Amino acid sequence: MTRFYALGMILIAACGGGSIEDTDAPPTWHQDVRQIFEETCASCHTADGGITGIPLTTYEEVLAWRGPIAAAVAAGTMPPWQAAEGCNDYQDDFSLEPKQVQTVLDWIDADTPEGREDSATDPGLPWIPATLTRVDRVIQMPEAFTPKASPDDYRCVIVEWPEDETVWITGYNFIPGNLDIVHHVIPFIMTPDDAQTFRDLDEADPGVGYTCYGGPGGDIDSLIDARWLGGWAPGSGASVMPEGYGLQVEPGSVVILQVHYNLPPNNTGSDLSGLELQYEHTPLKDAEVQPWTDVGWVLGVGMEIGPGATDVTHEFTYKIEGDYTFELHSAALHMHTKGKSARFSISHEDDTETCVVANDRWDFNWQREYWLEEPITVRQGDTLKLSCTWDNPTDKLVRWGEGTDDEMCLAVSLMTYD
Repeated sequence: MTRFYALGMILIAACGGGSIEDTDAPPTWHQDVRQIFEETCASCHTADGGITGIPLTTYEEVLAWRGPIAAAVAAGTMPPWQAAEGCNDYQDDFSLEPKQVQTVLDWIDADTPEGREDSATDPGLPWIPATLTRVDRVIQMPEAFTPKASPDDYRCVIVEWPEDETVWITGYNFIPGNLDIVHHVIPFIMTPDDAQTFRDLDEADPGVGYTCYGGPGGDIDSLIDARWLGGWAPGSGASVMPEGYGLQVEPGSVVILQVHYNLPPNNTGSDLSGLELQYEHTPLKDAEVQPWTDVGWVLGVGMEIGPGATDVTHEFTYKIEGDYTFELHSAALHMHTKGKSARFSISHEDDTETCVVANDRWDFNWQREYWLEEPITVRQGDTLKLSCTWDNPTDKLVRWGEGTDDEMCLAVSLMTYD
């Protein structure tokens, strides 16, 4: 038994799979494996390389990468679906089932037979990342910015809202201009009453935008008080509001793109990030992008991860007080490079619990929003709970911070209410 086959057996056992059925003939590319790659890999590994730079659309292309493919599939790192199994059901789940994992590993273990092309199953329908049904407006930084602070540079760039009447945003898609240096983007919506305060910050700082470590005002208070439009991190796609809901934006508002740049050595690159928007002019019911975290952590209190520590867990709970009901439609988790696992859940007054999203094998490079198959209703008396676990291999004490070497524990969800 080869090492790849053994890894596959371990994965099947861990996922609760049944026994492997003996067959006389091993899987072949055309009959058994090609459809799996078409359904789960082809959207990113396209003929021109796609976002990965590695095309995996033909037998010859896959054959050239069979070793890394076996290792990644057995370890569960590809396809990069990070939501833990059994927590909840999500739209557009492109993860591999245990049987599919074993088929790929058995095929590679059998020396990747191609088989007969006329035995091919029907072409698989590839998973397609969420996209906007239309793009009504593209807003973009007014000019390119070249980061100078190293290794982390935080820049807020103001984009004047272009509409002269109130609209309701029903979808958004971030366009990072330079993936080599853009670590994450958070766009904030500032009302006409507050917009001038941020224009003044921009005018006082030479160059494109202004430095804004923390919130859009350069401090923690503005981060807590600001209204989020959304967020982008590696692995994110477009976000579309539930039917009949939108994020209201008034004329005279400004959008502030807070961009965190993480610079490689000898960086000389610039960035021109933007945002695609879809919106309606007809009034809709309210939707909001809501971050969940402990304000104390953000202020530097209570989220300590000691030097050399392992399996350090911190938790945050928030009980819904008052006669207030809303629905959660999506959730994303955010930590940095020391993250190990995270979980966001809701405890109800009847002593039941609903898991919203969990990640048992955190990967900083794949952070995405998970859209629930069915929204979760949150009522008075319910308690939201967020927990994060880290390993700290360094000799430094780590706390909450914006830098990549700092840490965070954050859940972000789309919520709607009437």
